[in-house]
Amino acid sequence: MLFLIHIFLLILWLLAIIYSCSFFTNATEHLGCKLKLGNNATGSIFAVFGTSFPETIVPIIAIFGSLLTKKDIILGQDIALGAIIGSPFMLSTFALFLIGLTLVISKRPKKELNLNYKNTTRQYKYFLFAYTIAILASFVSYKSIKIAIVIFLITLYSFFVYRTLIKSKQNFCENALDDLLFSKIFKIKKDLSCILIQFFASIIALGIFSHFFVKEIGYLSTALNISPVILSLIVTPFATELPECINSIIWIKNNKDDLAMANVLGGIVFQSMIPTSIGITFTPWVLNSDILLNAIIVIAFSVIFTLTTLSLNKIKLIPLLFGGIFYFGYLTYIILNN
Repeated sequence: MLFLIHIFLLILWLLAIIYSCSFFTNATEHLGCKLKLGNNATGSIFAVFGTSFPETIVPIIAIFGSLLTKKDIILGQDIALGAIIGSPFMLSTFALFLIGLTLVISKRPKKELNLNYKNTTRQYKYFLFAYTIAILASFVSYKSIKIAIVIFLITLYSFFVYRTLIKSKQNFCENALDDLLFSKIFKIKKDLSCILIQFFASIIALGIFSHFFVKEIGYLSTALNISPVILSLIVTPFATELPECINSIIWIKNNKDDLAMANVLGGIVFQSMIPTSIGITFTPWVLNSDILLNAIIVIAFSVIFTLTTLSLNKIKLIPLLFGGIFYFGYLTYIILNN
């Protein structure tokens, strides 16, 4: 009976996350328009800043929680490493797979994304460069060199944000927007303060509901005797990256493909530079074979996807669905070997 209650709570928090995402995507669009930013910056900067809290806080809690209590320090570091490496894997494979599925069930005559593919390849280049450096840092034994890499990654992300905002300002084009939900529900004037209230309220709601969702995932993992490796590499990233996935599905359904793709790619760029910097600084940053294989798969698929996009000059359905093969293939490997 208790197990069924936790299943019910898991579904309840999932629905709450989905509902909160509808408020978040709505507020994000209005905020981007108010600041005269293009969809690429709105999706890859503002949307990512809003939904990055859950996946960033998990490794921080895992690392510092174990250090403060002086219990299970190695386990805490392993969970942090798995969460840091697992998040880009989740976004770069499963999230694209979900976008592809959304295209399959849509009524569009052409099963491809309607966006500027150059923005996609530009973000992939940042990600591949930064993520490869972060992974190679695991083979470096000198702490001073690792700290230099961390400084470089944080500086690179700052540059990425700056360049994205500049390009977005230059290419701003006002789009038709749905009514701001807070303005519609509470019958108040739609201004910047109202937009910001809805934006931050939805972020807080996402953080709270994601926290409870992760707790239920943790309970079910324990009840089903799932190993810490699977929990940190697969289960936790699935829970914490859920807002990005749902946001992208909502935007694809509303024919806002550039926002959907920018949200996912902005997420993996962020993950390759900021959480990895936390891991390099506060853990030994030594990757075991399962984690290293995960990283190699992410880099391999990202290279394939980028080259395919460049050769086709567009993003087609098959490359998106191909992400599912990498995701479920690795998931099968982990389950069979742990």
